[in-house]
Amino acid sequence: MPSMSMRRHAWVLVLAVPALLEGGVTNTSYTEARRVLDKGLEAMGGVAALQSVKDVSRVGKGTGYNQGQSLKPDASLTTRAVEVRSFSDFAGRRSSLETTTVPTGAPTTRVRTVLSGDGGFTHNLVTGALTPSTPANVTAARTTLRRDPAALLLTALSRAETLRSLGEETIDGRRHQVVVFADGDGTQVGLAFDAESGLLKRADTLADNAVLGDALTETVFSDYRESAAGAGKVKLPAHLVTRVAGEVVLDVAYSDVQVNAGAPDTLFARPEKVVEVPPAPPAGGVVVTKIGEDAYLAGGGTHHSLFVVFKDHVVVVEAPLNEERSQAVLAKIAEMAPGKPVRYLVVTHYHFDHSGGVRTYIAQGATVVTTPGNRAFVERLAKTPRTIRPDSLSRAPRAPVIETFEGKRVFTDGTRTLEIHDLGPNPHVAEMAVAYLPADKAVFVADLLTIPLAGPYPPPAPALVDFARKLETKGLAVETIAPAHGRLGKMEDLKAALAAKAAQ
Repeated sequence: MPSMSMRRHAWVLVLAVPALLEGGVTNTSYTEARRVLDKGLEAMGGVAALQSVKDVSRVGKGTGYNQGQSLKPDASLTTRAVEVRSFSDFAGRRSSLETTTVPTGAPTTRVRTVLSGDGGFTHNLVTGALTPSTPANVTAARTTLRRDPAALLLTALSRAETLRSLGEETIDGRRHQVVVFADGDGTQVGLAFDAESGLLKRADTLADNAVLGDALTETVFSDYRESAAGAGKVKLPAHLVTRVAGEVVLDVAYSDVQVNAGAPDTLFARPEKVVEVPPAPPAGGVVVTKIGEDAYLAGGGTHHSLFVVFKDHVVVVEAPLNEERSQAVLAKIAEMAPGKPVRYLVVTHYHFDHSGGVRTYIAQGATVVTTPGNRAFVERLAKTPRTIRPDSLSRAPRAPVIETFEGKRVFTDGTRTLEIHDLGPNPHVAEMAVAYLPADKAVFVADLLTIPLAGPYPPPAPALVDFARKLETKGLAVETIAPAHGRLGKMEDLKAALAAKAAQ
């Protein structure tokens, strides 16, 4: 039996553990982080001045870098000019963002996205089409409003119990103090403050990316300008640079930043005389449409795939979005073609939204078929670390089996035939393939032609014109068009898209 002295020491040790926790690492980390945050709040004008910011309007220009949407996967990112008009109404929990840009191989787009109350919409100012916001869209817009540069430090202050210090870091040759806090949705947000001025210079979040894996998104703030706010003044950044996985994706400088200018209700009102387009259903739901003998379009979301059932296997064309979408498509294939494995996956082009589900097929043992310029991309994709949200390939790693082709690749079992045609360079991407079912005169095409679910077509893009010309050059007799985006159509839809004009 322990002696009285031993028991006394044991009780002392037990009582000391909470004391160590209370005054130990956690408390020290919080105290330092709170000191850094308080200095940052003061550098931007103080808590009272920031709380008096009811709204901020911004007008700016910059450059977008086409990460995952450039012409080639292993070349420098192509760019596009970007114009931005935004209004953040913190008091009314509303926002409006109008962006004008020119996507690769496409005409100018001009889109306004609005958050108002519990809903919102996206208004295409070129076609006039309006799409109501999904609950996910509304959540994302609220998050953006909460993390606006004018509100971010107040958001961190409201979550003060989650503040922790990450120490000091040298950024661009200057000392910065770094803290982290947990936002209301659980996201860990890192904040880096200039050690001398106290101004916020960087905010970052770490999340899973279907193509890039564990990817850090950073926004760098600079060119702070002073504006009156209530009885005081606030400093807000007029230059924002966003990086994803180390690559700059957006660089915008604001020429006009106004605080408390007033939020005109018309900015958030639903416009009249629009064609309403329903939002696409969630990616998990797969709706199958037969487009030929043993050939099916796997739709039901924003991105579609094609699958063809042969005597003893299945060929899938396109693995978009992510693992969840690929698993849903594979489950539907297993239901419709039991006992027949997916032996081949055809990747039409490398763009991230069309290749995010490729790893799932590699994990299943499917051979990836694509054009030569995508081989290194697929190999790199298969090796990407995924520790935040491990997928099936992370759990059972294997080297990808890749087959490349030029010109045409034919799949046949003697009864049915699927042709994959290499369209070569296109204004949208340097290497693009389409799938063709000769017996059914049907073509599956990604991005080059989108057939809207409702509403008018945008003006024809250079990529669309090139696609139509190459269909004719290759002599492909087409009656049915199955796009990776939008609804099933006919050649009449292609002609309508080519003849489209911008909405007045």
